[in-house]
Amino acid sequence: MSVAVIVVALAIGARLDYVPIWDGFEYAAAIQRAATAPFDVANLRLAGHASHAYALLLVAAQSIAPDAYWPILLVNAVLLVVAAVGFHRLATLALPDEDHATDRALLTAAFALQPAVLAAVVQPGLDLPLVPGFLWATVFVIERRWVPAAATGLAIVFSKESGALLYAALVASFILRDPRAALGFDGRRAEAFRRLAILCVPGIVFALYLGYRLYAARSEPVVWSAGTAMINQPLWRQLLVPRIDRYVASYVAIMLVLNFAWIMSLVVAAGGVVTFRRAVARRGVLREVSRWLANVPGFVVLLAAMTGFILTRFASFANARYLIAFVGLLLVMFGVALVALPLPKVLRRGTLAAFAVLVAVSISRTIDPVSRALWGTFPVGRHDMLRMTSITHECCGAGRDQLAYSLEFTTLAALTDDALAAMRVGDSTLVVIPDSTSWRTIPPLDPATSRRTADVSAGVVPLVAEVDSAVLYAAQRPAATYVALPNGSPARGLELLAPAFAIGPERRVARGGYVLSVYRLDARAAKASP
Repeated sequence: MSVAVIVVALAIGARLDYVPIWDGFEYAAAIQRAATAPFDVANLRLAGHASHAYALLLVAAQSIAPDAYWPILLVNAVLLVVAAVGFHRLATLALPDEDHATDRALLTAAFALQPAVLAAVVQPGLDLPLVPGFLWATVFVIERRWVPAAATGLAIVFSKESGALLYAALVASFILRDPRAALGFDGRRAEAFRRLAILCVPGIVFALYLGYRLYAARSEPVVWSAGTAMINQPLWRQLLVPRIDRYVASYVAIMLVLNFAWIMSLVVAAGGVVTFRRAVARRGVLREVSRWLANVPGFVVLLAAMTGFILTRFASFANARYLIAFVGLLLVMFGVALVALPLPKVLRRGTLAAFAVLVAVSISRTIDPVSRALWGTFPVGRHDMLRMTSITHECCGAGRDQLAYSLEFTTLAALTDDALAAMRVGDSTLVVIPDSTSWRTIPPLDPATSRRTADVSAGVVPLVAEVDSAVLYAAQRPAATYVALPNGSPARGLELLAPAFAIGPERRVARGGYVLSVYRLDARAAKASP
């Protein structure tokens, strides 16, 4: 665990100067605006989300240094610590024997090193607080601490809309675990009513909030749904009507395959087979299932099934951060399955240690061969990154925020800064980038360095155009630069630019084997009319 803490600290510390990109910049800018404006509850709806609880923390921290990024990173780092402590508590409940102390430590180390979770720490968004909140709410329900469970549920419900679904899955799992006791049919109705009344508070408050939004909203949606219309179905239908399509397949793959998760999935499946065979041997499968659900491991499995179903309902972008709340449950099942298998203690702990090492390396390198084969890759110099849009065939080239499945994506942001600085880009420059890559890729630039800046109030704003529309803006700036972002189609961009621009020699910027090409463009004179 100490080694994991050092690795995580180094990974986060190395990115203290990171300037958010893509969705991360959208959230960082919204936080900065809220921190510098007079307090208004409406400003806590970051990017149209019900994010009031989490945003309040971020805005309070950002007000300390309004023009810097580190306050956001600090809050997220603290949330990671809280999540790791909550995960260890849940692992202890699932594997309580003192003989499993080392197993719990290795599982906690693997949790803290999860690449997608660390990416959510560094890249501003709203999914990270769901991880500690969901873990602790689960712990409180297992420990029958109803008021803390409801209070934690209220916090995650007002961090992002998916928090309401996660909390609903938790309460539903608690009821399904033992319906007679949960609903008071065992004779203890008053106790059951009191318990359910407390647990339902977050849902009731959120429903009242939605009612208010329905009444008060004029030109904006009641809840965020901009990225959930991929299949032209309303949100209620996506939630209630089961389906199997490429979006569900993408989310299942992210949960069960990405970043060596397939190792956990295989072990969990093997553990399930062994457990089932033991139940059959006892000639009482239903009785064994009932007994198993009464224990913590069984409850975690039930909750994981409910959570996996909930999180894969909405057809949206293949962003790993949407699914990181599932990571802790899968890791606990991984540990329980290893214990269930007839493995020597040394082999079991060796497997956990090896898995922790693999995910640690995956923090900054895409090395998982199964993930590489499933999604395919695209080159960034000598290294490759996953083509995260290949399953869904969604927008954005090889991916924008979809690439935040590990901290490797931050290298693209750093290379973009290097390219802009090398070409001395300013507000008099037309910046051309490949098609489908322009969403918050190049925000305001520092006028002194030409690098992207987290201080939106002090930067200069260059004119940015994608390749297909660059010629329309050529006459509006005296200089032009093509930043051949590798997550787009850089070679195709050169082909499309050639008729309208004289393309200068390739200039490369590199970091640790990662390479980004940049070119000077000179607009060709328009042909005279006959």
